[in-house]
Order: sequence, then C-alpha cells, then structure tokens
Amino acid sequence: MKTYLTLSAIALAAAATLTSGTVLAQAAAPATPEFAVTGNFGITSDYRFRGLSQNDGSGAIQGGFDVAHKSGLYLGTWASNVDDWASGTNSQGLEVDLYGGYKTTVGDLGLDVGLIAYKYPGNGAYTSDTEEAYVGFSYGPAVFKTSYVLSKNYFASTASGEDVSGTIYYDLTLSQEVAPKLTASVHAGYTAYKDNKTAAYRTNKLSYSDYNVGLAYDLNGFILGAKYYWNDTDSGMASYTSSKKLYKDGFAVSLTKAF
Repeated sequence: MKTYLTLSAIALAAAATLTSGTVLAQAAAPATPEFAVTGNFGITSDYRFRGLSQNDGSGAIQGGFDVAHKSGLYLGTWASNVDDWASGTNSQGLEVDLYGGYKTTVGDLGLDVGLIAYKYPGNGAYTSDTEEAYVGFSYGPAVFKTSYVLSKNYFASTASGEDVSGTIYYDLTLSQEVAPKLTASVHAGYTAYKDNKTAAYRTNKLSYSDYNVGLAYDLNGFILGAKYYWNDTDSGMASYTSSKKLYKDGFAVSLTKAF
C-alpha cells in the first residue's frame, strides 16, 4: 500500500573539443548499464494509501529498493510501519510490498505492467495480505493506472469467507514543475469494490473516491512534500472506523531521499 517514488532519469552527455573549427575528438556517451539498483528512504507524518490513513494518523518510516534491467524488466520491495487496523491485531505492525514488472515507451507514451503483493508478516488467521495486477500509462504530466485484485482478500476490509477478487482501483495523477525545484500534483482515485454481500454486517458497498493535492520541493536531493487528502465517504465508508476515523480529511508532510 505504498505510494512509489518517481526516480529521476539518468542524463547522458557528449563532449567535443574544437580547434580552428575542426572537431578533434568527441567523447562517447557512457553505455547504459545492464542493471541499475536504486533505493529510497523516507518519513511521513501520516501514511495514506488510497485516501485512508494506514497508521491512525501517526508517523511512519518507509523505504525500499529496486533492481531494473535495461530491457525494462524490474523487481523491487518496499516497507512501512502500519497500525493494527491495517496489518491485523496479531501482526508485527509492518507492511512489506513485493513487486515486479516491465516498463517501456512507445513514442511519447509510457507503459508499465506488473504484479504486486502486499504482505503483513505475522498476522496469523486474520490476514490483510492482498495481491494485484496493474497496468499504467503515462503521457506528459499525466499517469493513469488500474490495479486489479487477484486475491480473495482486499486488505483489512474482507470478512471471513468473502471473495472480493475483481475489485479494481483506478488512479489518475497529474504532476508538473511549477517553479525551479517545485512540483505540484493532483490525484483522483476510485475503488470499485466487488462485494458479494456475504458479510452480514455490511449494508453498503465499500466503493469510494479519494483525492489529494500536493507540492514537492527538491532540497538538494531530499524531497520535502506536503499533501492534503479528502474522500467521498457517502458509500459505505463508515465501516472504516477507529478512534480517529481513518477516512477523514487530512494533511501530511514527508521527507524522502532517493539514492
């Protein structure tokens, strides 16, 4: 249940030495490495996933690693501390994501397809573990992604015996640099929850919309971010309750570093 970092592209440059208008030598661009290993580490005042607070409004420490092949194939992992409501009462209060996929470009269109498993170690009989397949498209400042639930379970929402595979999450994000080192973003998402009505307590579907707007500033390689979140809570979201109502509007700040 992560919000993945977008890593900067590697810039390639060539140098030429000129004397009396004649090119004497030109340095060759460095070869693209077979594999690239990148990482990220960060802290946030409130870890939000699809609009919902995963740590009851408390802070979280997060980080991960990615290995990418020049063909476009990639594998990665990412982790964050979470509250018991998200991970299960007998868990270790930890979310670990494992994912892999393929990225490529066709002209100006970017394509990203893959699989992701959200794991909560030690959660025993009560499981929030969820597996999804995803496909994403990027064009200019826009990224559109759909995630399709493959597992019977969907995070902490699923009652015993339910099968909500086929639940889909739609994600549209626009981001644009609006000043040197300052990027603005706006996000709209929709969870199309497939409820088979086997949970006796449930009278409404859990489908809902979530939104956020934010700013991110590059502080010499450290990204300082601020986002405001709000949700459409009129369609069954009352099932997500805690002492702080995990779906309520909220503001979060973060500091991340990619390496």
